[in-house]
Amino acid sequence: MTTATAGATPDFASPVRTDDDVLRRVDLLLDENARQLRSMVLLFLDADGVQLPVVVPIDDVPERPDPLVVGNLCWICAEAVTRYPGGSAILVLTRPGAAEPDEADRRWYQLLLEAARQRHAPIRMVCLATPVSVRSLSGPSSGPTGPLR
Repeated sequence: MTTATAGATPDFASPVRTDDDVLRRVDLLLDENARQLRSMVLLFLDADGVQLPVVVPIDDVPERPDPLVVGNLCWICAEAVTRYPGGSAILVLTRPGAAEPDEADRRWYQLLLEAARQRHAPIRMVCLATPVSVRSLSGPSSGPTGPLR
């Protein structure tokens, strides 16, 4: 996916239903400057796919993920959606550099997937956002994904 029109604002009342919707929403929320930093951003959806009014940026995440930190992130996601039965989280890893996922990105995804399963965290998608693009980190080809439950 390529970067959306600069200055475009997401319609927060509009549900995020498809994988393309997820990628478009992330693309609109995180501008090129935000994607220059290594961080993790957490977004939350209700059961209807409407984005909840909270975005949690976590700055200065390490290139190599720590399993304890990843587990804590997934615990936060699980707890955050408990008041919204059927809700889910979108996790966005941002970093400078190339659009193609590297070994560190794939390791983040693996650990997030494992921790989400252990903590019963309903993760809708794990994305990689670079200055060049926004993409899903799921699967060997990093193509679109459904919920990680």
